[in-house]
Amino acid sequence: MTGPNRFASQIADMKRKRERSAGPAPALAQMLSTAVARHSAGAFGDAERHYREILARFPNHAETHGRLGAALMAQGKVREAISSFERALLLEPSLFEACANLAQAYSLEGEAERAANAALRAVELRDNPQSRTLFVQCVRGAPVTADPGGLRKMMLRALSEGWAPPRELTRVCIALVKSNGAIRDALAHTGATWPARPAPDDFWRSPELRTLAEDDLLCRLLQSDPIPDIGLEGALANARAAMLTAATANAHEIDDGLLRFFSAVAQQCFVNEYVYAVPDAEAAQADKLKTALRAAIGAGAEIPVLWPIAVAAYVPLNAVPGAELLCDRRWPACVDTLLAQQIREPAEERRIAAGIPALTAIDDPVSLAVREQYEESPYPRWVKADAATPPADARSPGQPMPDVLIAGCGTGLSTVEFARRMPNARVLAIDLSLASLGYAKRMAQHFGVANVTFGQADILNLGALGRNFDFIDASGVLHHLADPWRGWRVLVALLRPGAMMQVGLYSATARQNVVAARAFVAARGYRPVAEDIRRCREDIAASSEPLLHSVMQWDDFYTTSECRDLLFHANEHRVSIGEIKTFIAANRLQFAGFSIDGPTARRFAARFPARTAGIDLDCWLAFEADAPDTFAGMYRFMVRRI
Repeated sequence: MTGPNRFASQIADMKRKRERSAGPAPALAQMLSTAVARHSAGAFGDAERHYREILARFPNHAETHGRLGAALMAQGKVREAISSFERALLLEPSLFEACANLAQAYSLEGEAERAANAALRAVELRDNPQSRTLFVQCVRGAPVTADPGGLRKMMLRALSEGWAPPRELTRVCIALVKSNGAIRDALAHTGATWPARPAPDDFWRSPELRTLAEDDLLCRLLQSDPIPDIGLEGALANARAAMLTAATANAHEIDDGLLRFFSAVAQQCFVNEYVYAVPDAEAAQADKLKTALRAAIGAGAEIPVLWPIAVAAYVPLNAVPGAELLCDRRWPACVDTLLAQQIREPAEERRIAAGIPALTAIDDPVSLAVREQYEESPYPRWVKADAATPPADARSPGQPMPDVLIAGCGTGLSTVEFARRMPNARVLAIDLSLASLGYAKRMAQHFGVANVTFGQADILNLGALGRNFDFIDASGVLHHLADPWRGWRVLVALLRPGAMMQVGLYSATARQNVVAARAFVAARGYRPVAEDIRRCREDIAASSEPLLHSVMQWDDFYTTSECRDLLFHANEHRVSIGEIKTFIAANRLQFAGFSIDGPTARRFAARFPARTAGIDLDCWLAFEADAPDTFAGMYRFMVRRI
């Protein structure tokens, strides 16, 4: 080789020698900087090409594999992205970004169990609010048959620290509890004889009771949210009966573990509003103990520690005359928590409710009937909200605070969560029921929410407020009005031009099992009172009719107020997508899309790939016709006022 070619070859050799002597870092850093710049600019295709060039020279560079996966994800190439993330973690298991992105990619592909495991690993690598949120998003839909290692511990943390509203985690927690072989055996034994009960004296000393009491996740769950599982319900009802027997017999062998468990059972019974059926003999025994507790309080006598716990598992302690005097005595911490739940907090709710203003008249006969229902059965009872750190006020200087209306706030769960995420909003939350509003305002105060004003009002009369709003939430309220369309028109008139509204309406297509159950209720003559609701639930659980039996899949079936709302409501309408489309067209609104889960979104996109299909109600009408359970909860969607 001679001349210029030889000279160029020598230059190339010298360059390679310098790179070898200095190592790959300078060349890699320069190439990676270029690729990242293209990635940050949104040129994902260019970034992908640069990352692949890097990997051609440095095939074992874990960070680049992870970044390539992110670029592929941004282009919708999820399967390829998964391969890149997996390769990155094989080379360097501690890469948090690759692990978190892999969890999201698995979730997009419907691989829920893998997504949950990757999200668990992401929290272990970097424990922060973002990784916890990712964990909740991935784990709540995951099938769990066993603890893959650390999941139970992480779920216990998630419940204890409030990473999400407990209901988002409850079913996964139940699956983990039931993956315990001893508990699984105990539930199988209970299920084989249910609704017949074992003799309380036998169950009191059985290993089944001890197995339940020693499960920390179960105990935490009992304190956090209603448990929507008929198998666990049977076991917990047995535990309650055993507790009553022990309390009546003044048993002294109650160790701290059992005491905490029994207190948790009593808390669960209060949270689910005493939905468990009570045989007549057991009810008589509980009433006798309640009378004894009342007498002991009145006499200032010594009270066995198990008495208030056992009574609280059958009736709220605030229903026992003089029970407020129990708060003046010294108790173990678990009992004091129970007294706060059942005596102090309800008293505070009543005090708060008395001061909530009436903003409109309530004179419509249906509105009056619905108000009466929710005064008797505030809906739903909740314990914890999402503990996520609220964002900072993002308004520009001089920008006015947005006005928000929560129409039908109930007991305030969604209101509190919304207000914490939008601290720059001025929120008005209204409801027919003062009992619900008292609960909502107490919980708002508990969580330090200061940007919500609560008021009693009827949607039908809200025009008298003389106010307009930038956002209105009407999720799950319009279908309980005498005329849902009239109520919706009232709310539309309160929207400023360009403002958004979230609406929730029951689907006539998806609620055929509820229609069947309501017909069953009417035929049997059940009344909307606790005793009949409990009896109705037992009869449904024993039914062999699939459509009727299927209502047990609803979380609402597992508390008294929610079961009343589901099967005994004073007024309920069900609508169709066609009716929604007609209303939107007639009222200067623009449909902005349904709120749906990931798997449903993927199935819809596979059938209707057009970019605008998601806001085409005709596409959704066709989709629901083939998948009638799509909107089993309700149609939840956004509209914009034109």
